[in-house]
Amino acid sequence: MQLKFLKTRVLPIGVDLGTSHLKLAQLRMVQQELELLAAGSEEIPADLRTQESERMDFITRAIRRSLKSNNFQGRKCVLALPTSQLFLQHLKLPRVPKAGLEPLLRAELAGKLPYAVEDAVIGYVLAGEVFGEGEPRQEVIVAAAARDTVESYLDMAGNARLEVVGINVESCAVVECFGRLFRRNGDAARTILFIDMGVFSTQVCLTHGDKLVFARNLRLGEQQIDHALAAGMHMEVEQAHSLRWDLQKGQNSEQAQEEIYRHLEEPLAQLAAEITQCLRYYEATFRNQPVERMVLAGGQAYDKRLCQSLAERLNLPAQIGDPLVRIGRVAGAGLQIGLDRREPQPQWAVAVGLSLGAAQAA
Repeated sequence: MQLKFLKTRVLPIGVDLGTSHLKLAQLRMVQQELELLAAGSEEIPADLRTQESERMDFITRAIRRSLKSNNFQGRKCVLALPTSQLFLQHLKLPRVPKAGLEPLLRAELAGKLPYAVEDAVIGYVLAGEVFGEGEPRQEVIVAAAARDTVESYLDMAGNARLEVVGINVESCAVVECFGRLFRRNGDAARTILFIDMGVFSTQVCLTHGDKLVFARNLRLGEQQIDHALAAGMHMEVEQAHSLRWDLQKGQNSEQAQEEIYRHLEEPLAQLAAEITQCLRYYEATFRNQPVERMVLAGGQAYDKRLCQSLAERLNLPAQIGDPLVRIGRVAGAGLQIGLDRREPQPQWAVAVGLSLGAAQAA
């Protein structure tokens, strides 16, 4: 009898510090196959979401509970900083050696950040070579955060008994989640638009295959949509949110759906207009690579009517992204938190992408 030994590698825990929910996901690789090893989720109480100190204390305790009650292995993790704490911008810079890029970035950012550039932690993605100001340039996506903010999240993770091995941003995590599906020959010529709508903001990402070439954080999300509905129907915001949730579960009549979306025309038109501005910037920067389709992630992707409305306004074919497609599951992983693999789970894109990114970087 010949014995076979499977090569297994456990990836770090992806920690999605969302506004309304904390999510943790850990993947492992068995040979070349991915499996969901463990997942945990906990809702952040509404009265704590804008109280930074109390929110951090709650997240610390919630992580400890999740680590204790789920089958996570090890304590290594990758965090995604909340988008509210990030400065995200595109820069067209002269082509310089890698060693000279960060000083150039800091010089460009001086005076543009809400804090001194010396106090910033800066990361970047080289999006590609472009032409600007009459000469070849390089398109750079820059993400910056205040050093004391980064240190506060590192302290929080340490208090939660996690070992941080990487810090990422949500846009990159979404791309790393789905980018593995676009690595065939010819995929680099395909441009995909990813939309991840959160509570307070919406992430807009564009990729060439699995490579991020555009990222922007729009300050419009679920909360503004709920407020518009509440104002239009003369009800409390919490009632409007529940009404939309019932809509997503198919518990409203067709007449009620029409009434709801009549009041959402303005915020959806605004969102589509801001995404269109993103597309115009992309098209002016990367010519002759038109957007092929749109993939929707985040909790709002469950609202099929909202997704359909955006797709029609942007004139793009669209689909709901499933972060767990082509990923197996260790027996029981995620069942205790109601993670149903029979349906797409778009709200898990960031947590899965954070864990998965470690495999792609190796």
